[in-house]
Amino acid sequence: MAWTRARRRWAWALALVLAALALAVPVTVARRQERTPRGTPVNVLLEDFKVRPDAAVVPAGTVRFRILNQGPTTHQLNVIRTDRAPGKLPLQRDGLTVNDDAPGLDHLDEAQGLDIDDRRTLVLRLAPGHYVMYCNLEGHYLGGMYAALTVR
Repeated sequence: MAWTRARRRWAWALALVLAALALAVPVTVARRQERTPRGTPVNVLLEDFKVRPDAAVVPAGTVRFRILNQGPTTHQLNVIRTDRAPGKLPLQRDGLTVNDDAPGLDHLDEAQGLDIDDRRTLVLRLAPGHYVMYCNLEGHYLGGMYAALTVR
């Protein structure tokens, strides 16, 4: 009788292991088949009052902004198309943040809530023109947290 209980336990253990493998293998295969978004990669480092892209000029088309926040606080990255100089964007009434809805600014997208060491990818289709990337948390833009990007 003891031998039968031991066999049943082993059978259950084997069944659990096989069930776990049956679930894990398809998930792993599916992840390997996920396609990386195509386009020009631009690494963007967010630091204390600095936006540091690794490219200032990119070709028109799909651009993958690979964002890394190195702190020391939470940041965000906004991307706008504008003919204005990066340091001359219009401010909200609070005087601390950029007015994304102002005439002459075309707000394309943003990556918000990037904590320290967070990574995010923002994929945009960009036409030729001038763009500005900036953090729009209170005072960050005024502190110099912006960078220009030219698309040709």
